[in-house]
Amino acid sequence: MLFGNTTLGISSPLPSVNVGSYSTSGYSLFMIVFAQCLVAALWLLLRFTTLGLCARATMQNARMAAALGSNPGKIYSLTFGLGAALSGLGGALLAPITGVIPTIGVSFIAKAFITVIGGGSAIIAGTLTSSTLFGTISQLVTYLSTPVFGAVALLLSAIVLLRLLPQGITGRFFRRSL
Repeated sequence: MLFGNTTLGISSPLPSVNVGSYSTSGYSLFMIVFAQCLVAALWLLLRFTTLGLCARATMQNARMAAALGSNPGKIYSLTFGLGAALSGLGGALLAPITGVIPTIGVSFIAKAFITVIGGGSAIIAGTLTSSTLFGTISQLVTYLSTPVFGAVALLLSAIVLLRLLPQGITGRFFRRSL
């Protein structure tokens, strides 16, 4: 936005960061820290609040949660609304980097699907673990070669992971996680 002679933007006041010959924008680091804080807040919400308890109970057995006094329809609506709000926030954070076009989600849908499937049944622990693993593999290969090989490495690592762990990472290592 332009106000007089000044340009206001989120990424402009954040300086770039150099580590050796690698350089990244301060906004990218801001997004990483913000995402970590958001995951921690979501974990706290689902782990230590009544809404989180009801959401977990409804996810495991909606009929039993209803018998105990919860309203599964309301819980589904609230969790869907929370997910939609988080998706909108993610889009708003990505907009300064990628731009906004109607087909913006196409470039992210495959990576998101692979991350969720690779994570397994534990919602937060699985997504966090698989996104860290797949993101690291993809970015290392991209840094060493090209983005195309990074995407191929992501796909191959997902195939190997799902072949070795058909229930995802959390199906074997994080059985009691959220």
